[in-house]
Order: sequence, then C-alpha cells, then structure tokens
Amino acid sequence: MAGEALSKAGEHISVFKLTPGPHGKFDVIVDGTIVAEHRHEPNAHIFPDLQDLMKAINERVGIAPVHGHH
Repeated sequence: MAGEALSKAGEHISVFKLTPGPHGKFDVIVDGTIVAEHRHEPNAHIFPDLQDLMKAINERVGIAPVHGHH
C-alpha cells in the first residue's frame, strides 16, 4: 500500500512515514500530519484502504481529486 501511494503522489510528498505503535497499530504520516491509521476496535482491526489513504494524502498535499477510472 505504501509503495502504491508513493508511486501515485510521491513527487508531492516530502516525508512519508509508517510509525509503528503497540499491538500492531500504525500511523501513516505525510509531511508531519497523520493521514491514516491502523487501529483496534473492540472486535476488529481497522486498516486504511488504498482509496481512503490516497484521498487523505491528496488532501494533505493539495492534489485535486481525479474523477473517473483509468
């Protein structure tokens, strides 16, 4: 997921970090701002999907959304 995100928006990102936390949690940080996270709910592990991650990255770096499919 990180590789695909960087291939799509990498030229607009200064710093992209996956920061590990306890129990397998992690944050996705772009240019100092958390844009996505893997978190634990009482009965589930919630992972960011690529579409949501790309939307958050695009909003953070100011890339206009792309409409339609390739």
